[in-house]
Amino acid sequence: MTTEAPPRALPRRESRKVAVSSSISPTKFGLMLVAPVAILLLATVVYPVLYSLYLSVQRVDPLTGAKSFAGLVNYSRALSDKATWWSLLITVYYTACVTLVSTGVALGSALILRERFRGRAVLVALIALPWSMSTYAAAVLWRYVYSPQYGLLAGLAERLGMDGVDFLSKSTVVPALAVVHAWQFAPLGAYFLLATLQSVPEDQYRLAKIDGMGVWLRFRHITMPYVRLPLAIFLVLVAGQAATAFDLIYFLTSGGPGNASRTLTFSVYETFFQNQEFGKGAAQSWILLILIIAVTSFYYFLIVTPRRSRGERKNT
Repeated sequence: MTTEAPPRALPRRESRKVAVSSSISPTKFGLMLVAPVAILLLATVVYPVLYSLYLSVQRVDPLTGAKSFAGLVNYSRALSDKATWWSLLITVYYTACVTLVSTGVALGSALILRERFRGRAVLVALIALPWSMSTYAAAVLWRYVYSPQYGLLAGLAERLGMDGVDFLSKSTVVPALAVVHAWQFAPLGAYFLLATLQSVPEDQYRLAKIDGMGVWLRFRHITMPYVRLPLAIFLVLVAGQAATAFDLIYFLTSGGPGNASRTLTFSVYETFFQNQEFGKGAAQSWILLILIIAVTSFYYFLIVTPRRSRGERKNT
């Protein structure tokens, strides 16, 4: 009787870590990932800005395209033109109206949506609709709303005994445009502020109610410190977007009636493309850029700087 030998145990293979060698360092690999975006930004943002600065100091012949150095002549022509100052005044007025209305609507909507009530989810979805619409669609919609013949607001005014109300007249066209702009842009601020309000502890509101604090004191001492920084960011966004608004004004009023809604952006469009005064139009665009920087810096120092100073006093 033969006995089979037990099977020989196979030698265990030691697991070894294989070193993966690469000739590309992490820094180079990161630059390779960023390079397409950087090239796109250079082509679509940096180059047009620098080229407009170049044009603003050039005298350009619209027929031949020949350029010659003009120094600050184009800026002098733009600043000595009464139409430029009128457009600048309309731009400041329009930006102030849009900022005030958008901030009020956004903050009010965020405070309402923070509460728990039936139908809240539906209301959250409906508020996003104006923001999702294209500017052209919003302009066409509000053109019918503002129409003095068959518009919705004209019908309501007629029911109230006011005939012939034209919301796009010279005296009311800028606030009317600001309402449309705020109607479309305020939902972004509402969601922005709502995300911050949901992080406020409920215990603070309960303790404040026990201490007898009213609605205004609770908003001032509890809500406002949380939303101050997001509100400043939204103010900068809406102010810059309003100061450079063009498509809504073009589709809804085309700068009219007359020149009542002729903002500086619309003036740059007319000077550059219609009148083909390329140097003067580029100079006007840089004047607008300086205005935007001044407005956003004002918002920053108005809202963010007091917050920082209070934090430094607390630390000391």
